[in-house]
Amino acid sequence: MVLISLAILFAAIGALSLSGSDSDSEEAAPDATSEVAEAPDGQASGSAASAPQAPAASATPEPEASVDPSDIDVLVLNNSNVSGLAAGTASTLTAQGWTIAETGNYVESQIPTTTVYYGSASGAQAAAQEIAQQLGVSAEAAPATVSAYSDGVVVVVTE
Repeated sequence: MVLISLAILFAAIGALSLSGSDSDSEEAAPDATSEVAEAPDGQASGSAASAPQAPAASATPEPEASVDPSDIDVLVLNNSNVSGLAAGTASTLTAQGWTIAETGNYVESQIPTTTVYYGSASGAQAAAQEIAQQLGVSAEAAPATVSAYSDGVVVVVTE
């Protein structure tokens, strides 16, 4: 019952943070576009040098902010003795818009804490970081034992 309550709580927090981050990134994108549009007008002035720098600075966070949860398949693996832990986490992530490719068990080694791993697939690192933030855990590059499962995003849940 406690795990179900926590799953519901995390889903609500994730939904709030997801809806808040979408509106922030949508507002940030038009600002960056408007700065680019203004740059040709101000090329003769000294502000032309600063205008190209603003989009370059905002281009770095955009890949993280532009991750579409429906474009990334997520694998959720249980690394504990708690039955249904992966399914509960998968439900939480599904409620936040992520596509769960599969749930299962991870028995290759004992992972000390729930961790979101990313592989070499396009957008995997940004998606893993976003999922980790939503779950309140860390994101790391996948070791060989985890990358054997997927080159995308793998969430290994523990107690």
